[in-house]
Amino acid sequence: MAWTNLTGDTIVTSAAAMLHGVVLLASSAGGDATVYDGTDPNGGRKILTVKGAANVSNPVAFYPPLVCERGLYVDVGSNVTEVLVHWDTL
Repeated sequence: MAWTNLTGDTIVTSAAAMLHGVVLLASSAGGDATVYDGTDPNGGRKILTVKGAANVSNPVAFYPPLVCERGLYVDVGSNVTEVLVHWDTL
């Protein structure tokens, strides 16, 4: 298994992957991040948007993990300190 810690819009992987979970830490104003099955928000399929309260870690876990056939992309919104993505290749 792998994890990626990011602070901006990122292609986590362009290969097929399994998404195990996402943890969002928002700043004092709260924030959000949107996860896509794909390598960008335009051609990818939206999986979910994680919204976080200010200065609180907001974990989302998937059991079983979600299959992302086209890769994994995270669009980080404003007021986000960091996003941790827990994933694995297929």
